[in-house]
Amino acid sequence: MPYITSNDPAVARQKIALGDDVITFGRHPECEVIIEVGAVSRKHARINKEGDFYFLTDLGSRNGTILNGTPVDGSAKLEDGAEITICDVRFHFYKSENGPVPVDRDIDDSSERRRVRNFIIDEQKVNSGTVFGQLEIPSHHSAIDISTGASEKLKAIITVTQALRDAREPDDILGCVVDSLFKLFVEADRGFVAMRNETTGEIVPYLMKTRRGVDDENVRISRTIVNTVMELQQAVLSSDAAEDSRFDMSQSLADFRIRSMMAAPLVNAAGKSTGIIQIDSLRPANAFSQDELEVLATVAMQASAALQKFELYRVAEETRRMEQDLKLAHEVQLRFLPDKPPAIDGFGFYSYYRPATQVGGDYFDYVELDEHRCAVIVADVVGHGVAAALLMAKVAAESSFALAIHSNPVKAVEAINNAMSGLNLDKFVTFLLCMLDSRKDTILFVNAGHMPPIVCRPDGSILAMDETNSGLPVGIMEDVSYDSIELKLEPGSTVVLYTDGVNEAMNAAGDELTTERVIEEIRSSQAKTPEAIGKSICESIRRHVGDSPQTDDICLVCIGRQTG
Repeated sequence: MPYITSNDPAVARQKIALGDDVITFGRHPECEVIIEVGAVSRKHARINKEGDFYFLTDLGSRNGTILNGTPVDGSAKLEDGAEITICDVRFHFYKSENGPVPVDRDIDDSSERRRVRNFIIDEQKVNSGTVFGQLEIPSHHSAIDISTGASEKLKAIITVTQALRDAREPDDILGCVVDSLFKLFVEADRGFVAMRNETTGEIVPYLMKTRRGVDDENVRISRTIVNTVMELQQAVLSSDAAEDSRFDMSQSLADFRIRSMMAAPLVNAAGKSTGIIQIDSLRPANAFSQDELEVLATVAMQASAALQKFELYRVAEETRRMEQDLKLAHEVQLRFLPDKPPAIDGFGFYSYYRPATQVGGDYFDYVELDEHRCAVIVADVVGHGVAAALLMAKVAAESSFALAIHSNPVKAVEAINNAMSGLNLDKFVTFLLCMLDSRKDTILFVNAGHMPPIVCRPDGSILAMDETNSGLPVGIMEDVSYDSIELKLEPGSTVVLYTDGVNEAMNAAGDELTTERVIEEIRSSQAKTPEAIGKSICESIRRHVGDSPQTDDICLVCIGRQTG
């Protein structure tokens, strides 16, 4: 015998045999096929037999009747396997019992979970009216009262806890939650999760699960529901969402023929709503209850806690990886620095380097040009940290290249400046190049905006050189001309080169050490050798700063002519 079939939950009878009688489709109780969808007309369409054939007729419905993708105008003959669509509710016509058997909804195991492609939010406003159920979500450290319906809530907690046991990612967490909800609420036809974008604040789709396959990957959701659930942090329930005045018969509800829905917010430890979980039922006979709303709220709290745990784990992992990267960067940067002083007859050296963080923007180097000449570089990138360290690596490379090409120290600094300025970065570098010549016992300075050297003479007097011969820091503009100044070093003289992390070292009261105090420390310590002078300066910094954290990179180089 011919028959029609449908597995849409909006249809009470899923398989209907066709005889000689007329079969009418619609919302009216007298119709043989009642379709519980608001967009369906009271008497929408009919099937009747004429001779050996069956014909489909549209009864002047508001939204029309579709046969195999084509609107029915008047009557149309039904062929075996024909698809009839009435307001998105699909039927199939078969000429014999050998056709496919409809799958019963309650035992359908074809539910699927997938990521959602698009998200449409209806813009209707909140109207006056009442909600069937509403529940305040407690704080992150509180719990919902389980004095009523305790067994169901406990079952939900156990079910979701077991599902979340091995979940490690948000996809796993939320997927497990939605799967668990479909097991807890057999009346659910659709469930989805939407999350708030941390950058834009927009509500974006995350995933959806349906009781049966659906081709459309778009999700429509009522802004009223979103606002109530996320902004007010309330779980809401409607026994008949399509008629609930609160949702104003929105297009989203009408499209999906939602007869009952529940929604609950996802709330993080800071008390902010991060997302929403909603489940729907399409059949009025399967309306959700207040107890079930409390179960959903309990599950949402578990999901929120699991997401918070994942976020803490993610941050901890990122921090751990960053610390490992910084540790490696620290080791790499130290390799840019000289591991031993140069072997220049008649001269001694002392150096101290300590970045404010694991990597710094201060730099020093010894570049031995021949057995008698050595270039000593001290430089400081504005700022400190990873960016400064990367720029300092570039300075080191350009310095080695320039000194290999230019025998004149001034030309070398000008070449370094042009190379750094060509990067067009919003950073500059103070740079001091000292050319030591053991044959002439001289030291020549080319200063590009750096701290002037301090010269300690063998008679105990100290010369604090001024900035008269200092030019622009490197990296500001190209084609800058620099000057040089040359000093004769007497036996027992020491030249102190340093960055501003020395004289600007700050104590708990916010007072800087100052260059004047550094000079006074050198004078009072009566230190004579480069090592003794360098260590006295470091001790002065430690005494001044005390337990206060280091605020800037510290670099110190002392060059002394030996007396013997």
